[in-house]
Amino acid sequence: MKAILTFLTILLSTVTIFSQDENLKKIPFISYWSIGDSYDFKITKIKQDWREGQLTKNDSSSYIANFEVLDSTATSYKIKWSHESNLMGNYNLSDEYTEQLSKYKNFDIIYTTSEVGEFLGIENWKEISEMMQGLFTDLSALMVDDSKIDQQKFNDAMKPLLSIYSSKEGIEGLLYKELHYFHFPFGVEYIEDETFEYEDALPSLLGGKPIRGDVKLYIKSVDYEEYFCELIQEMTLNPDDTKKLISKLFKQMKLSDKELKKAMKTAVFEIKDYNSYQYYYYPGVPYFIETNRTTVMDMGKEKGKRIELNRIELIFEEEE
Repeated sequence: MKAILTFLTILLSTVTIFSQDENLKKIPFISYWSIGDSYDFKITKIKQDWREGQLTKNDSSSYIANFEVLDSTATSYKIKWSHESNLMGNYNLSDEYTEQLSKYKNFDIIYTTSEVGEFLGIENWKEISEMMQGLFTDLSALMVDDSKIDQQKFNDAMKPLLSIYSSKEGIEGLLYKELHYFHFPFGVEYIEDETFEYEDALPSLLGGKPIRGDVKLYIKSVDYEEYFCELIQEMTLNPDDTKKLISKLFKQMKLSDKELKKAMKTAVFEIKDYNSYQYYYYPGVPYFIETNRTTVMDMGKEKGKRIELNRIELIFEEEE
């Protein structure tokens, strides 16, 4: 896990970034934030699906988010992440449905990090969970009279999501993945020209054993004068663990008919991540993050691919 790489954190917290020996080619990711620090970011999410080599889905949504430091102590930071929700865009709703569900549009996330900027957790996750429960309840009610939608199938498909969104881990891991991306590099001292390789254990949002992943981390480029670098993370998820997770999800969604069970016996799922983190590592502010998850699925007659892109772009203030 990434924790393997953090053995230098205590030492780093006592050494100022300006005293580092550049000959050692070390890049310490430590947050140097102050109360009142505020940055705006454009968040973009893109999903593309292919079936039999043909692009069948190309959805995107974006919003502006503000990162503000509310409090700073010797051991932690408290952060407010405020934005207009893009939940409606995630579910491809009609303009009519979007308007009726507009009350779920705006809310703030309050979360904490360690003293070096590692993500610790969302404080108001219960409030967010209640909001998600209300959203799905209202969405289900709106769809009752929609003849194009099988209400029972819709409810069955939503049950796993409702279960996930009822937990702190689900809110943090599925609904606000961008916060993990934002804080991923922090708490580690990276070394130029060296590649860290390790096996990570990703928590399963459906419960049970974690999903294993083989990870590579390396610095692609660095500018010591500007305290700017690009960190690359490559990860391949364990195919057996992935298959078990998908089978469990299908079962919870009541999609486990005979034909599907037969296809799953020989199914192959390949999931690979290629993530780029461009940062001003002093004072610890991302300039551009792009995460790319590619999923290739082979279920006999059903072959497809999905690409999920997430981007976090720093918005610079325009000079007057």
